[in-house]
Amino acid sequence: MSNIDELKKELDDLSQQFQDSNNGCEIEDEENENFPDYVIELRTKMLAPARAGVYFSKKEIRDIAQKCGESISLKQRERMLNDLLKSIFNLEDMNKVFDIIKAHIDLKISYYQELSTAYGESKIFFDEFITKAEDLKESLDRILKESDGQIVL
Repeated sequence: MSNIDELKKELDDLSQQFQDSNNGCEIEDEENENFPDYVIELRTKMLAPARAGVYFSKKEIRDIAQKCGESISLKQRERMLNDLLKSIFNLEDMNKVFDIIKAHIDLKISYYQELSTAYGESKIFFDEFITKAEDLKESLDRILKESDGQIVL
């Protein structure tokens, strides 16, 4: 077995472990009842890098909030994301927040593309991350379309 095959197997195993444990991102059901479905979906996808294809650090979530004109304090990423999503009161706010998140995802995708070009053998791994990140962007677009001006928090 070549080194690249061994590395791929290790990464697949690690990815499976993250997916199995949800990386500690699962919220208790009783807490989920207080939020609309799209908030729960976004928390589940955005906070688990194995699902999102990108990692949103505390600093990055805080930067996204600041770009939206919101000030959130540093705490658990889950709570920070909740605070950010609670700042959405209308379709314009949702569109603005989602555009900023998509711009952040696009930045990460550009890093992945640059790295896959520089390190050609790793392209298969970065392509998987890019696909997941694009899926997250599509989820944001779908949620925006489905909300159709009805924002309930």
